[in-house]
Amino acid sequence: MNRPEFWITAAAASPLLSYFLGRLNRWAGAAAGAALFIFSSFMLAGEIASGAPYVALALWAAAALAHSVVLNGRSGAAPDRSGLEAALKRATELEAELAGIKKETTLNAAGEKKSLAVYSAVKLLSETVEPQAAAKQLGKYLSDYFGTEEAALYMAGSSGMEIFAQGPKASSLPGLERLMELTGGFPTAAGEISGLVLAPVAAGDQTLGLIVLRGTGLEAAENAARFASEISYALKRVLLFRQVELLSLTDGLTTLWRRSALDEKIREELRRAAAFKTTVGFMIADIDHFKRLNDTYGHQFGDAVLKRVAQLLKSGVYETDFVGRYGGEEFGIVLPRADSEGVLRKAETMRACIEAEVFSQGLEKVRLTISIGIGHFPRDGRNPEELIAAADKALYAAKETGRNKVVDAGNI
Repeated sequence: MNRPEFWITAAAASPLLSYFLGRLNRWAGAAAGAALFIFSSFMLAGEIASGAPYVALALWAAAALAHSVVLNGRSGAAPDRSGLEAALKRATELEAELAGIKKETTLNAAGEKKSLAVYSAVKLLSETVEPQAAAKQLGKYLSDYFGTEEAALYMAGSSGMEIFAQGPKASSLPGLERLMELTGGFPTAAGEISGLVLAPVAAGDQTLGLIVLRGTGLEAAENAARFASEISYALKRVLLFRQVELLSLTDGLTTLWRRSALDEKIREELRRAAAFKTTVGFMIADIDHFKRLNDTYGHQFGDAVLKRVAQLLKSGVYETDFVGRYGGEEFGIVLPRADSEGVLRKAETMRACIEAEVFSQGLEKVRLTISIGIGHFPRDGRNPEELIAAADKALYAAKETGRNKVVDAGNI
């Protein structure tokens, strides 16, 4: 590089010296850049005099020096953080909005789950023709609605309140008797007691059932009351259906099971006995000379006798035994897991009880007797038809040998 070119380059580089030195000190950088430019111009005096295009270089250098001074002035000033602060503020606001949306979404999802559970429960109860089969699915809806597996629904039955549907862990809940002790009687409104929430289910003045679940707080009680209100009329339908079903299976006069229900019970118990290698006893009891009783005292008195005999027979067996009206003045009794000697003793006790009973007809006291035939599974038959035939044969033998006696098919 020749000498003039060197000083031209130095003059052109003076703004760079001003800028980089100005990063340390604004005015020192400006002075150093200006000094380099002036000295370079002095060294180029001959070139300028000869007409070199120095004016353009001078203007460019002066503008660049001024620009470097401005840049370094800005770098020394405090940074403008207003934009950053505004962005941070907006980000905080967006985060709060997002949290609110997330919370609302969660609440909506929970609300949709509850709505779906109660809708499904009402639909199930409104459409089912097999309440017992629907009970398991209803237990799932209870758990979904209340968010706990410790939930149960009691429903009114012929013998009082009984569990109709329950969640998987409902067995940990206190029994109904204990609940009544805690509440001092059947609750009339939803409430909480001892970590439990209870809500009665009612339609009008009729009490239909009771919801019990593990929970605390006003919200849990309100949820239970809401669910109880939603399902009340659907549950009433189930109760009515069960009552109609019960009426179709029970005898209107004696309230005992009809022949069809009795036959089904025999089949059921024989299947169970065959599977578990147990026994089943079956009796047929017949009122002696019942036609003569009707002819002498009238059918109204005969009906009263049938009702009373039914009561005595039912009171003479266990709750697990099954008593039905076999037809006319005959009664059938199924005795699961009973041995032959035990069945014979029980039959003799019932026969003696009825023989000792006094039936009143006006001022007249009437006594009557019964004859009983016994069949035993598997000894006398391995299917319902054979077992019934054995008991019927034993009853015929009792009638033919004087009545008012018990005959076991095994002794014929």
